[in-house]
Amino acid sequence: MNYPFKLELIYAHQRNLRKGHIRVTQHNDETNQPSDEQDSKKAPKFFKIKRWKFITFSILALLLTIILTVFATIAIAHKFSGLDDSQRKSFSKVESTYQTLANDYYKKQDSEKLSESAINGMVKSLKDPYSQYMTKDETKSFNEDVSGDFVGIGAEMQQRNKEISVTSPMKGSPAEKAGVQPKDVLTKVDGKSIKGKSLTEVVKMVRGKEGTEVTLTIKRANQEQNIKIKREKIHVKSVEYKKEGDVGVFTINKFQEDTAAELKTNIMKAHKQGVRKIVLDLRNNPGGLLNEAVKMSNIFIDKNKPVVKLQKGKEIESVNTPTDPLKEAKDMKVSILVNEGSASASEVFTGAMKDYNKAKVYGEKTFGKGIVQTTQEYSDGSLLKYTEMKWLTPHGTYIHGKGIKPDVEIASPKYQSLSMIPDDKVFKEGDQDKNVKSIKIGLKALDYQVGKENNDYDAKLKSAVEDFQKDNQLPVTGKFDKETNQKFAEKLVDKANKDDEMLDALIKKLK
Repeated sequence: MNYPFKLELIYAHQRNLRKGHIRVTQHNDETNQPSDEQDSKKAPKFFKIKRWKFITFSILALLLTIILTVFATIAIAHKFSGLDDSQRKSFSKVESTYQTLANDYYKKQDSEKLSESAINGMVKSLKDPYSQYMTKDETKSFNEDVSGDFVGIGAEMQQRNKEISVTSPMKGSPAEKAGVQPKDVLTKVDGKSIKGKSLTEVVKMVRGKEGTEVTLTIKRANQEQNIKIKREKIHVKSVEYKKEGDVGVFTINKFQEDTAAELKTNIMKAHKQGVRKIVLDLRNNPGGLLNEAVKMSNIFIDKNKPVVKLQKGKEIESVNTPTDPLKEAKDMKVSILVNEGSASASEVFTGAMKDYNKAKVYGEKTFGKGIVQTTQEYSDGSLLKYTEMKWLTPHGTYIHGKGIKPDVEIASPKYQSLSMIPDDKVFKEGDQDKNVKSIKIGLKALDYQVGKENNDYDAKLKSAVEDFQKDNQLPVTGKFDKETNQKFAEKLVDKANKDDEMLDALIKKLK
């Protein structure tokens, strides 16, 4: 705002230069100071300012500049802070509290810890299991998950209703091999309770150096059991392809960077092999990057078609396919296989394919996660992940908490849904207990004759337990004790990893 005044002085001075009227007017030596009269005679047409007036004007200009700068700074700060008056008033209390505790608390406080605690408090107040603040180290782990390379046990976890549970174990991971199942609730890590801890804190406890072991205490159907797992360096393969007769089976483990590109490459490979019927196996796929789900949908869905609709308040925005579908995929019959461990981006893809009749869905109802998270990374490497909106299928279906029902139901084997049998109790002939039925179902799956599937530990079951103990070099007692229980669980896990009854049933339907 002081520019007009300065420009006028410069302009008058420039005119003097052009006219050749260059005179020094601010010497202290009075003999060299021209009089006003002389000045008036020599340059009567030019703009003049006396020294005292010039000083006064300069001071006023400076004060005006300072005042305007202060007000402009405040206005700009308010404009770009993103806070309205009410929000600024609320935040001033937070800032005041921070300053008081940082400066006046009787014990010295770490300013970084204070600010992180404040952020964590705000996030926890949301009561949203999918929103969280991550430190620099936690952000590193998060980014490893997105890229697909990390050291751990390979179990996707979530926090809900103050409980941390397994969304799904990754295929071929140490967690899956050890028998961890979707919806298992974690209660302890290496004997230490995780009550009150955040998801990121628990993940940090579970992870560690390659080759070391971690013991998880999990609760399944209100019964706890310890599972020991060896940590490994894990590279999560996005897509695995195998040919089963004339059917191409694509196991999609997670939606990470380049998942769509990997699937596209494998589909072209299968097409060259003459494959025209494909199965996209999304069982226990916990989701991942939304943009990869959109790209993967675009392999099959026409250009400029909505894959997912993002809703925030009343506003709905469609995310459309950017390109034409893959030529090789056009003449393929597509089937999708899902279960209760298929979540998030898996459901985005499945919902789009189902709405456009591009695939028939088989298996069990999916997990039901219909909300989208966004991340904001800070300069210190920390990160905020928060739920920004919910998503709908192309036809406007909201699946959160409901899941997607398959077109054709294929149930998983009974033994894969068994509750943990407590290993601190011995079951024997004459007992009546709901766990006895689980023992019968499991032994029957392992090809032992158990008679009726009920809660009675009868002579038939005792005989089956004795046979199982003989076959596995265990003391033959006919009692289902801790040692027998552990071997029983191990054998069922081996069977689940070896035999894929759901996939076999689907392939049979496709022939």
